[in-house]
Amino acid sequence: MPFPWIKKTYHNIQRLRNIANVLIKHGFGRLVDQLNLQRYISLGKRLITFKKYETEREVYTVPERLRLAFEELGPTFIKLGQVLSSRPDLVPYDFANEFKKLQDAVPPFPASVAKKHIEEELHIPIHEIFSSFDEIPSAAASIAQVHNATLITGEKVIVKVQRPGLRQMLDSDISILFYLANLVERYLPHGKFYNPTGIVEEFSKTIKRELNFNMEGSNAARFKRNFEGDDTVYIPDVYWKYTTKDVLTMERIEGIPIYEIKRLEEAGYDKRLIAKNGINAFLRQILEFGFFHADPHPGNFIIMENNKIGIVDFGMIGRIDEDSMESIANTFLSFVELDCNVLVREYIRLGLLSEDIDVKAFKSDLRDLIEPYHGKALRHIQAGKVFNDILQLAINYKARVPNDLILLGKALLTIEGLAMELDPDITVIEEAKPFAKNLIRKRLSPAYQVTKVYKTICDLSDVLKEIPGQFSHVLRKVMKDKLKIEFVHSGLDRLIRDMDKSSNRLSFAIIISAIVIGSSVVMLSGKEPLLFGFPMIGVIGYIVALVLGLWLAISILRSGRL
Repeated sequence: MPFPWIKKTYHNIQRLRNIANVLIKHGFGRLVDQLNLQRYISLGKRLITFKKYETEREVYTVPERLRLAFEELGPTFIKLGQVLSSRPDLVPYDFANEFKKLQDAVPPFPASVAKKHIEEELHIPIHEIFSSFDEIPSAAASIAQVHNATLITGEKVIVKVQRPGLRQMLDSDISILFYLANLVERYLPHGKFYNPTGIVEEFSKTIKRELNFNMEGSNAARFKRNFEGDDTVYIPDVYWKYTTKDVLTMERIEGIPIYEIKRLEEAGYDKRLIAKNGINAFLRQILEFGFFHADPHPGNFIIMENNKIGIVDFGMIGRIDEDSMESIANTFLSFVELDCNVLVREYIRLGLLSEDIDVKAFKSDLRDLIEPYHGKALRHIQAGKVFNDILQLAINYKARVPNDLILLGKALLTIEGLAMELDPDITVIEEAKPFAKNLIRKRLSPAYQVTKVYKTICDLSDVLKEIPGQFSHVLRKVMKDKLKIEFVHSGLDRLIRDMDKSSNRLSFAIIISAIVIGSSVVMLSGKEPLLFGFPMIGVIGYIVALVLGLWLAISILRSGRL
């Protein structure tokens, strides 16, 4: 096509028409009008659609209707809802909770299409890669589907194949989402408060990471290195020769899914041991590696021989830096003592509380939150729930909670729930105590302190090395009279402008006063020429002072600041 942008524009208009129709169908007709989207659909279509589905507004809540609309709008909106379900700091809690119900299961695409896409990605005929390739996928989702296969060399593998054309569709839908976000900020009264453009940017980054299967393979390889030598956890191998950004080939794990508890019992597995090993594996991830599995739903854990836990699907991971690891360790220990002061201190260290937050009020609300746990046995305290409740409290105080901490809270809640299904008596806080104490002990050890001091000295040395060069650069600027000092403090530019205005007005008022005083002296002198019996220069001076005074008064009144 000679003008591809015409085709793209036509496609976007058609997609906007589809979005507007779906929104009206699910009771968001007023929103369509507010965003000025009604121009994309005919009046007759709007009336028919509205009349047909107007009762839906009475049956479902607003979050439910939006979730149904997302499901109908397809993969991009389903993934958007799933991302928002773990971000109660970006959307109201009732919406985030409803989006958790979004189903990612979609009809599979034909195996012939999957094979063709694999050949295009690997540049190798399919029969030269696999001795067998299951036609029916073992799983199908909005992003990709998974086929069981056997390599030509005999290894059993799973092949994750991205949906053909998905990137183009997502790019188009994301550009439309940015357009809709701008409309929300422009036309809705409190649209900017929810930062819709920021939400779309966050979603765009998340989905692009998930679309890159090379990154998922790297995550799996890192997990395998971390758990090397651990007999309780198994991470599958990645076959890099047959992996690209659109195709991921990994070792196939054989075993029983962790959620099939009855099968585990019949096979003679030790459920209590599995629960303990699972909790310990997760605690190692957050308190030892700082690199954790952020999507630990039951389908991602396979129980193998000797109660070993096989972990799959490394598309979503979280990271924790060393300082945050120490704060989380202290948080676990403070849960045991239910020490409110320590909790507040550590949540400030984690960056949950900004400097302008009312710490006294937060501490009071936090005390009210944890007070009911006093006197309870540890087995009655769910660490995941407490952690998430405190995160929600921080969000209520308008704190910008880091995404990795929200993922951690969600993962901790899921892991704890899984473990308690296997062993109702297991306690995450109790299991976390030795890990937390070990981490704190390492941080306090002389060897660690020496290392920390050494790193600080190295950083300081690098800064000192840069000072002569920076000083020389400043001197050259001064010599050339090109030195420019920039103030980057928030609000300082506005303060300087206001001070300039104030000083200008003050100078103007002094000049007017001088004119009035000078004119008065002239008037008293009685010098000619006269105008209406008064010295002309004095009269002109009064008139000039009056005009200038009125001008100054009007400018002050127009600024709204008396």
